[in-house]
Amino acid sequence: EGRVFEIAQLSGWITQLEPHFTTVWAFHAWNMAYNISVLFPSPEDRWRWVQNGIRLLRDEGLPANPDSAILCKELGWLYQHKIGFNMDQAHRFYKLKLTEDMAACFTGLRPGPDTPEAGLQRLRTEYKLDPGRIAEIDRRYGPFDWRLPETHAIYWAARGLDLALAGKL
Repeated sequence: EGRVFEIAQLSGWITQLEPHFTTVWAFHAWNMAYNISVLFPSPEDRWRWVQNGIRLLRDEGLPANPDSAILCKELGWLYQHKIGFNMDQAHRFYKLKLTEDMAACFTGLRPGPDTPEAGLQRLRTEYKLDPGRIAEIDRRYGPFDWRLPETHAIYWAARGLDLALAGKL
């Protein structure tokens, strides 16, 4: 019925009522990024809803469930499929916005020793990316271009894998 703001409010209430039920977080993030986003014609509005889904998982779901490999997997999927794949007409816009966001944190392909502290702090606080984990992932699997959605998907998948290997789901 197009009552998307009611849906967003309801998802907030439901996740507050069931903060440790990971399926609730995953469903509402997916609903925002996939179902609600495509109701809007402009890429900017679509991107806002994709970001809302990411933020719901990353900024609220994971802090409430810090040992959830499942939420890490869902977050990686949003980066890989919704932003990285070409199924959404606005996928190029999403990739451009992610690249711009990362370029505001560091120059070049990845954060490094020359990255200003303000950029590293923004990676930590806004994007919940640990520069130490970024360096470890580059050593283990890379090197990667950290402006790309696929690299962010690998980051969250690696975090989820570490949790799963530790017996956390």
